[in-house]
Amino acid sequence: MIDVDSVSVAELEKDPYPIYAELRRMAPAVYMPCLDVWMIVRHAGVTEAATDPEAFPAHVERSPTDRALGGVSMMTTDGDPAKERRRPFDGTFRPRAVEASMPDVFDTLCGRLLDDLGSAGRAELVSEYFEPLSLLALAHAMEIDDLVDVPTLRRWFGGLAAGVSNYEDDPEKTAFCDSVSAEIDQTLRPRFEKAYAEPDESLLSRLVQGVEGDLDERIEWAMPSLKLVLLGGLQEPAHGGATVAYCLLANPTQLEDVRRDRDLLPAAVEEGLRWTAPIGNLLRGITPGATVEGMELPSGDRAILVVASANRDHEVFGPGSDEFDLHRPKRAHLAFATGPHYCIGHHFARVQLRVAVDRLIDRFPALRLDPDHETVFAGHEYRSPKKLRVLLD
Repeated sequence: MIDVDSVSVAELEKDPYPIYAELRRMAPAVYMPCLDVWMIVRHAGVTEAATDPEAFPAHVERSPTDRALGGVSMMTTDGDPAKERRRPFDGTFRPRAVEASMPDVFDTLCGRLLDDLGSAGRAELVSEYFEPLSLLALAHAMEIDDLVDVPTLRRWFGGLAAGVSNYEDDPEKTAFCDSVSAEIDQTLRPRFEKAYAEPDESLLSRLVQGVEGDLDERIEWAMPSLKLVLLGGLQEPAHGGATVAYCLLANPTQLEDVRRDRDLLPAAVEEGLRWTAPIGNLLRGITPGATVEGMELPSGDRAILVVASANRDHEVFGPGSDEFDLHRPKRAHLAFATGPHYCIGHHFARVQLRVAVDRLIDRFPALRLDPDHETVFAGHEYRSPKKLRVLLD
């Protein structure tokens, strides 16, 4: 049995899945000293906690998410306040809005990026394809593509991700996040000022008009949720895309199945997201008397709902749940969470992933992993391939 007192953040970052498997065998929830949180690790327990905001509220004392984002966001509050913070994003991210405006954008961006890859004979798909695609698509959807470029958005993601996952209060992560957060505030403030004075149908305008108050109060209300979307809008579609591509390339028979029958592509996307959830944990508080699968947890402590662990629970996904299998019997995974905080951008991410992988394997019929470079995954809060090196021809 694993000694949780000896588990380090570095071990979780390297590969949390063997640790999660041991924790699932131990109990529905296990205290993890290196993060100072209770880890809820089974599918049943994660589902139970995610759908019970009375016992496991989104608002948490000592929340690294609130600190990183500069206040309460739609992810760290419940009930009507959460709905009010989500509402301005509906016009951009609800499925009908995505289908009306984004598939052609995704297709155009994929074509442009794949044209740039085509002459090299080899590529690194994380930095050269999936990340720039996701960043450019998100900037377009948020109507800030005239303000920021890909390197800036990538740096913003890195700083926010460092802060949100900083359960251990690492001062270097805090400083990096604070610097990026201030840069975002400074860059977007003129656009908020314009939207405040001249309202229109843009996302930033809907945000600044979504609450009463003077301009500073409205920006303070809107900015944490906007930063949350900047963070999730890269991690799920970009790094999820890299994971799905790796899974297919590492399983050539399944890749050929998809090549022959593109109706299998949605199943491949969902299975890749299950196999390695791009966002692995959801932070929650614990109220008096809160239980998970009958186990009472200490009031006032912090819990993380480990969706990455739940998505490999053998009780739900079978004894082969550590393997990628697009033909697996269909069961709902938790990569986009569940309950009232189900990811607002799930359809945006899914459509982008399907288009990106489809166009990639279409353009390069001989696409394969580069045998000279091992694909290394890292992270526990945000996990993906750090690089995905491939041969194109």
